[in-house]
Amino acid sequence: MTETCFRMKGTTLTSIVLEVIDFEPDNFEAQLSKKVASAPQFFTRSSLILHLIKPLSATEFELLVALCRRLQLQPMAVKGEVAELKPTINDLGLADVSQSKFTDSALRSQKESTNGESETNDSSENAPQAQRQADTEPPKSEPAPTVAPALKPAKVINRPVRSGQQVYAEGSDLVVTASVSEGAELLADGNIHVYGTLRGRALAGVKGNTSARVFCQSLDAELISIAGQFIMHDTVKGECWKKPAQVYLEDETLRIEPLA
Repeated sequence: MTETCFRMKGTTLTSIVLEVIDFEPDNFEAQLSKKVASAPQFFTRSSLILHLIKPLSATEFELLVALCRRLQLQPMAVKGEVAELKPTINDLGLADVSQSKFTDSALRSQKESTNGESETNDSSENAPQAQRQADTEPPKSEPAPTVAPALKPAKVINRPVRSGQQVYAEGSDLVVTASVSEGAELLADGNIHVYGTLRGRALAGVKGNTSARVFCQSLDAELISIAGQFIMHDTVKGECWKKPAQVYLEDETLRIEPLA
């Protein structure tokens, strides 16, 4: 009997979604180069999903992919306005994921401004109509309070996480009872706890949980991210460097504090 040669499994990968709003090659390259230079440890060799907000010609798309690769980014897929680019996408060895569902979170560093006006779903034209409906409709009874779904048990890893390995705790906290090597990556929808030295990357609250935190016995991380906000190793090397510490998000800014 022939032994099984392979297995196919689903997985969760950390990818950067690059939204291409306006592609003017020189200006686009200058802005993207500046962005990559701001955090080279994070962006270099990172997998990339290109989201085309506006249609591009085949020549423009080929130039966009070449530009990204020249900056050591690794485009692997494309979505958005791709109807006229199917042959080119195939020729470049990329995947069309336009029909796939993503959970995107804005990727912002500590240096970027977080100011912005909130948006509402109702336009000013619809507001009077909504008000009239509120005035004429009888009051409705309050809906029963929804019960928050129970969290999954924490995912516990009782071995060191080596360089190149990725561990993801979906819907729960992640607990590592050993050290995390440089080049490794931890991801969790909840908190991350490392009872050893935290090197590598730690991304907590990856689906937007702004209450998530990162705890470790010795802080020496390449990158820490919570709900899309991130800090790099240069910022980590402060008061709590190589000491017990926690990282949390407060007013869209990552804070590092010593553990008592």
